[in-house]
Amino acid sequence: MADTLLLGLFDDVAPAADAIHDLRELGVPENRITVMSNIPYTPKMLGLTPPRQWFLPFIALGALGGAGIAFFITYITPYLYEIHVGGQPLTPFAPSAIMYFEFTALGSMVMAFLSFLLQNRFPVLRKQIYDERITDGYIGVQTQVGDSLLDAAVNVFEANHARILNRESAKAYKSPGMMHLAFWGAVGVLALGAVLTPLLLTYRIVKIPWLDGMNKSPAIGYQEGPRRAEPEGSVPINGPVLIAGQPASERIEASEESVTRGQMLFDINCAMCHGLGAGGDGPLKKYLPEIPALTDTRIQDMSEDEIFLVITLGRNRMPAIGENLTPGETWDVVNYVHSLGATSE
Repeated sequence: MADTLLLGLFDDVAPAADAIHDLRELGVPENRITVMSNIPYTPKMLGLTPPRQWFLPFIALGALGGAGIAFFITYITPYLYEIHVGGQPLTPFAPSAIMYFEFTALGSMVMAFLSFLLQNRFPVLRKQIYDERITDGYIGVQTQVGDSLLDAAVNVFEANHARILNRESAKAYKSPGMMHLAFWGAVGVLALGAVLTPLLLTYRIVKIPWLDGMNKSPAIGYQEGPRRAEPEGSVPINGPVLIAGQPASERIEASEESVTRGQMLFDINCAMCHGLGAGGDGPLKKYLPEIPALTDTRIQDMSEDEIFLVITLGRNRMPAIGENLTPGETWDVVNYVHSLGATSE
């Protein structure tokens, strides 16, 4: 027995609803009745059972999935790559709350969109019986019946004043069957791959050998360059800055070159507080009014070693800048500071 597709066109919702009722009285299953219209009539208006809605379960699933991704990012990842910032815990509350909100909302929206497509049986993978007059305002009622019910179904359409009745063999409109399942299966596999691939790489479950940053690249650091090998038996010049709380190196002679170098280093490292002329009038003066002028007698009476220690270790509110300067550069700054006393005289 071959099935036949019937499409009747009605100019009003009332005769269309009556035709659907009569078809169901004949024993035509509701899943074999399709209504097409350019007006969004509800199933209840047409005498049909409202379809089961999948929006809420899909939205809940999306929210849980988004929260799971946020959990991986905010809790698991920080423990794999521990970086403590600003004394906060590895999973601080405020940023984590924002991540949970964003990913939960994103997951809900994505799954709501997918549920809308599935609810409307997207994509349409089979040929559809259709009449262009439905676009002009007619209501199309389509049904699929066997030979035993064909004549009775035709009578139902005619009795309810169907303006046009189209007949087509159901063989030309086969159900997509496995094609629909294969389409959504492929979409699911691609989506799962898009989510898992970065996770597998991030957590080093899958390792790909590649150049992973500057740590394996040849680089030359500050004041580094090609060096000759030191002569046999030579004493290295890099030693401790202080020994027993005193300078471990001898003072550099206060030559004109040393004073010039010291002034350049002073302008870079010290002028923010002490000012370019060392008069205690730097940009931070308004925040630290107690900054002294280095031309004061109290400063100039300090010994070279004492100034060296203040620069290296800091004092009171002055920070230590020894790590910014080599011992030789520190002696150049000491020579510059002492030269200010001779200039002021």
